[in-house]
Amino acid sequence: MKNLPTKVVHISALDIGGAASAAIRLHKALLSLGVDSHFLTLGKANRNIPNKHVYEHTVEPISLIKVLKKSIKVKLGLASPHDFYHQQQSLLGNESKGIGFSFPDTLDDITKSQIYQEADLIHLHWVAGWLDYPSFFSKNHHLFHNKPIVWTLHDLNPLSGGLHYAWGTSITEAQMGQEIPTPSNSLQYTHNRNLKIKIQSLQNTERLKVVSPSHWLQKQSAESLLFSRYENHCIHNGLDVQVFKPYPSEWARTILGLENRKTLLFVADDIDNVYKGFHILSEALNLIETKTDFQYLVLGRDKKNVLSNVSKIKYLGFVQDELLMALVYNAADIFVLPSLADNFPNTMIESICCGTPVIAFPTGGIPEAIQHRENGIICEKADAQLLANELLKFYGEEYIFDRQKIAHASAKKYDSVEQAKRYSEIYHSF
Repeated sequence: MKNLPTKVVHISALDIGGAASAAIRLHKALLSLGVDSHFLTLGKANRNIPNKHVYEHTVEPISLIKVLKKSIKVKLGLASPHDFYHQQQSLLGNESKGIGFSFPDTLDDITKSQIYQEADLIHLHWVAGWLDYPSFFSKNHHLFHNKPIVWTLHDLNPLSGGLHYAWGTSITEAQMGQEIPTPSNSLQYTHNRNLKIKIQSLQNTERLKVVSPSHWLQKQSAESLLFSRYENHCIHNGLDVQVFKPYPSEWARTILGLENRKTLLFVADDIDNVYKGFHILSEALNLIETKTDFQYLVLGRDKKNVLSNVSKIKYLGFVQDELLMALVYNAADIFVLPSLADNFPNTMIESICCGTPVIAFPTGGIPEAIQHRENGIICEKADAQLLANELLKFYGEEYIFDRQKIAHASAKKYDSVEQAKRYSEIYHSF
């Protein structure tokens, strides 16, 4: 084994949200192991990140010569009069972008950051819309002596032509990492265009290893045009098992101002995000309203006031504090995760590490962590009636779960320090 790189820099566009939380937890766990780990981000919301560096956009000076060149190109029809990002979006026309679309060419140059230049190893995380593939991989190869790169995928965007998930679009999941032979709309044409940019950008990159938090995503990556030639690993997300652990449920409910009765929990960064499935949960709750006496506990941002359609809700807003989150999971009897597109949600492992069973659809990597009747319930498919039926069974105690057993088994699997050790082995292997 080679010596561990002396300075590792994690690069994450965001500093809050699911992907950011996974990256921050790994970063902190590596620090606890003595690794000189740093965190480079665009985000300024989360102050609880040691060795954090905020990337500052650099504005290129505009000269009269550049303005004249641009004007001539526009008049000759060689350039668009609109700005760079407007041009990108216009490539998509009016096609549905599902739950997100990001381009591989941006105006940012991460390699100009001092902390990047000081790094011995680069660890990419969720960098959609920030990482400029052409300049980043070219400069890393030519100017910075080919720094080794580990890339943790948090969705399908890094290997696709722009989509983050295929759900709700004219591109299938199987096509995400492939070139579409006969594109028939703007989305598919743009997908092919972007995939070619990515492939060309990485053509000289050899020192790259890809990590996926689920076997589902690992398979997608290993079969993709972009990442099939690299090592593909699977390391599940981790967390601090000294925080996410069982606490007395009645005590947790008292602290949160809840009644001491059966409690159903839903958590999402944005409750109105369609792929998080709250609309399906809401429909299921309407079906069981007269047959159960659940109290509903909901966390997340409710920008469109979707909670106004559901009664009996205790709404705690958007919560970042991990100890408070652990109390929330412990206050609940069951956590509902009706995601329609997802990878390996942090909320899922947070819940089971607290001993709270999860009811979910068989989406992405979710069935890898939730075993039916052992630590939760997997519905046959995403359907409000099926979800309602399973919630009725749970309410009627047809399912009995051992919370301490769930928490003990989960703590062994998802301890962030153990995950950090596995990442360290990959760092060593370059």
